[in-house]
Amino acid sequence: MKKINWSKYSKPIILVAFVIALSILRPKAFLSLDNFSNVLWSVAVIGIMVSGTIFVFLIGGIDLSIATLCALSAVVVVSVTNMLGGGVGAVLLGVLAALVTGALAGAIHGLIITKFNIPAFLVTFATQSIFLGLAMVLTNNKIVSCTAPAFTAIGAFKILGFPLPVYFMAIIALASWAVLRKTVFGRYVYAVGGNPVASEISGINVRGASIMCYVVSGLTTALGGVVLASMTQQASAATGAGYTNDVITAGVIGGVSLLGGEGTLPGAIFGAVLMGLLNNGLNLMSVPSTHAGLVKGLVIVVAVAFDAMNHADQSKKKVKKFKKTKDTAKESA
Repeated sequence: MKKINWSKYSKPIILVAFVIALSILRPKAFLSLDNFSNVLWSVAVIGIMVSGTIFVFLIGGIDLSIATLCALSAVVVVSVTNMLGGGVGAVLLGVLAALVTGALAGAIHGLIITKFNIPAFLVTFATQSIFLGLAMVLTNNKIVSCTAPAFTAIGAFKILGFPLPVYFMAIIALASWAVLRKTVFGRYVYAVGGNPVASEISGINVRGASIMCYVVSGLTTALGGVVLASMTQQASAATGAGYTNDVITAGVIGGVSLLGGEGTLPGAIFGAVLMGLLNNGLNLMSVPSTHAGLVKGLVIVVAVAFDAMNHADQSKKKVKKFKKTKDTAKESA
């Protein structure tokens, strides 16, 4: 009888366990369309951001400016929308301006990191202060509101019971998955993260691929800022505070290696959804904030441990396969 590799199914097992536990503990509150919609709505911004930031993680990079770039993008879309009158055209131009801001920021990151061979940690650590400063200057360090119907609809309008941000997350995640799994560029991303030197020797444009990864990360971060500003109907230098940690945590929980070359988009989305379910469950069970951090930490450790077991099993299989191939070659000789 074939032995079942349970660690391979760790992510769905954890999600199912969460759903079952919360369904038993709070059946009326948890098992409702509105609650599921709220859970997905609450993680939509993280899901949108991690769908692009995963490209940076996979090449072994890091982006510490996610929160402040999110804030700057939110400020840009709100400022442009208000300045142009708040109509549909104004909103579209505001969103475009925010996306250009994100793409430009990503390109700058990629160029500096690859051109001057400066660690991504240091570059993005510096730019996070720059983006924060720009957001403060543009808003005069105040909260800027935007209640234009066309703008607020981005974060609140519902289709079949689910708000638009959930669909944005699904579309962006699906697009990112397709790029990583179905395109040459996606294979380049994994190759660069696995071994940049070997990738360079094999003819891959490592510098170009790296820059493009940071551009993609900047675009999704900017889109996350747009959606977040619409959800809250305002923007400030504090918009997006804490999202850097949330995005990185979602990736790590989902099995994305910060060393590069390992991880999947479904895993990263799993991490985001698990965080949403965890927060939702703690709220439904009225867990005090003093205990919430402890519970969340324990769950994250368990999730990462399961994923580590899966990777360990895969590594053992690769070693066995290599030894078997080597033994076969010796016998043939």
